[in-house]
Amino acid sequence: MKRLLTIGFCLALAITVFGQLPTSLVPSYLPAVGKTLNYRLLLNGEVQAEMAGVVGFAHFAATVEIEQKWQKSGDNLRCDLTVKGGTLRVFSSVGEQTQKIGWTQITFITTPTGEVVDLIGGGARSFDELVANFDLMATALATLIIPFPKGGVKVGDAWQGAHQLGPTVTLTTVQLVEQPSTLPIRLQPLKIRLRYLLPIDALIDPVFRAQTNFTARYSAESEVIFSVTEGRTISATGTIKLEVSGKVPMPPAPAQETTPEQKQQSQPEGSNSERESEQGQGEQGQSQPQEQTPTTPSPTVAPAFQLKVDAKFDLVQAQ
Repeated sequence: MKRLLTIGFCLALAITVFGQLPTSLVPSYLPAVGKTLNYRLLLNGEVQAEMAGVVGFAHFAATVEIEQKWQKSGDNLRCDLTVKGGTLRVFSSVGEQTQKIGWTQITFITTPTGEVVDLIGGGARSFDELVANFDLMATALATLIIPFPKGGVKVGDAWQGAHQLGPTVTLTTVQLVEQPSTLPIRLQPLKIRLRYLLPIDALIDPVFRAQTNFTARYSAESEVIFSVTEGRTISATGTIKLEVSGKVPMPPAPAQETTPEQKQQSQPEGSNSERESEQGQGEQGQSQPQEQTPTTPSPTVAPAFQLKVDAKFDLVQAQ
């Protein structure tokens, strides 16, 4: 009898606890439409840079304020992601440098379940803005825009999502790990592990890539807490790696004009009569300017550069 009571008690407890958790959830970003979400991104890591054989190292730490807005866009959604500001500190052999992070914005067009189908904006007026755009894009795809399967997910599922960035499709591998017990059940929280490789050089102008042999790869691994009820990321933590290489674009060397002596030396020797005829013509036309032709400028070797960044990040909801 006691055994039956014990089994019955355990069964009732299991129904009470687990009966509140659905076996399958259908995450989407529709619940966040019309809302403004604010986050604080904390970054720290190490930079290794090499230019023309000279290697340098530096450590950095950054605090970035990010705003996210979701809106309807036909059958899809529009996600406006804005860096509102922040501070970057770099520690190197030359000392400590502090730099303010300015405003920048990128707009993603996604399906309701978070697959990116188009990218708007992101045009940079300087190298700093270009780097900020890459950072914002990588952070977004690693934490704030996760592609979910349309049929829903359950604990233990693993799947691949596709982000269409220009002509390049970026595959994202995600795995649903568990439902955190530390958060209210009304949020229907999911803890998700995510990995992706972002070929950001595919977003650069092809002419510039050809001129500089530019290559860049962004990879990330993150653990995200996502609320199905609110359709948004609650928090995230992870690592980001960036590898960039290429050659510094060099301005074309100015064309050099040949002197009359160089031009005369470059002409082949002819017969005596031809030389006498040329001398006679030269005496008659001494007052006329001699034609000068430009020479081909000597090629300039562009110095190669390489940049590697290893960073850890934490994304939390701003108060």
